[in-house]
Amino acid sequence: MITGELTPIRVAGVPEHFNLPWMLALERRAFVRAGVDVQWRTVPEGTGAMCNLLRAGEVDLALLVTEGAVRDILDGAPCRIIAPFVDSPLTWGVHVGSGSSIEKPEQLRGLPFVISQLNSGSHLAALTYARGKGWVLNEKDLVVVNDLKGALAQLAKPEPMGFLWEKFTTKPHVDTGVLRRVDEYRTTWPSFMLVGTEAVLQAHPKEIGRLLKVLRDQAAGVMAKRTAPEMIAHRYGLSLSDAQEWFATVRWNSGAPIGLEALRAVVKTLDEVGSSSATASMEDLLAKLLWQPVEGHG
Repeated sequence: MITGELTPIRVAGVPEHFNLPWMLALERRAFVRAGVDVQWRTVPEGTGAMCNLLRAGEVDLALLVTEGAVRDILDGAPCRIIAPFVDSPLTWGVHVGSGSSIEKPEQLRGLPFVISQLNSGSHLAALTYARGKGWVLNEKDLVVVNDLKGALAQLAKPEPMGFLWEKFTTKPHVDTGVLRRVDEYRTTWPSFMLVGTEAVLQAHPKEIGRLLKVLRDQAAGVMAKRTAPEMIAHRYGLSLSDAQEWFATVRWNSGAPIGLEALRAVVKTLDEVGSSSATASMEDLLAKLLWQPVEGHG
């Protein structure tokens, strides 16, 4: 256990099951024993809002959807990717309001899409989903609704719109008939990255390294826990069968380095959908994205 004054580090994340290792570490005071006072901030609005908080210096670290993290850093955010957080790809549900006549994915062509915030996962997933289906979704076709609650309210209106959100987070709303899921979209890269401001990485590299070790230990413990699906179902309002299905597909990072090929795929995809203005070489872009801790600090 580290003795002495704790180092405060402000962390932002969404209120979803992916962040269970953080919640457990906080409850078990594991960060405190590592000498870090993690000050958690729940941000229902998602990656776009957390990018703004990082830029404003209101938080030090955030758990961001990978493509949102990459886009914001390449667009000049003073941040770096510290490490992968969730290695498994994200499965997005493609939804419409249940009162809509839309039943098939091809009927979404030409419709507006609901997103939480610009540069959020729901924003970039909608662009890449549309591209994969062979059509272009323009910025003017996006309706910003702030968070999941706002999306549910928007989709209850008569005008048909599409909406992408993590499949199991929205599953209870599909089950109750509020939403209809007409398709799924799965990315080919890791779901989430831990991102930090350059200021905190420069000031507290050793503490970030200790925090990362705690997080990975907690994640490994969750993945090894036979009753983890029951815990997830109870905490996050999922049915046990949904929690079991989700848990069978998720892999938190337990120490493996970032796959550069995966990041290259993200950069290439963002460029193809017009969501990145980066013009440097791929190697320069990767160097801009990644934190390179001093030996012994990471």
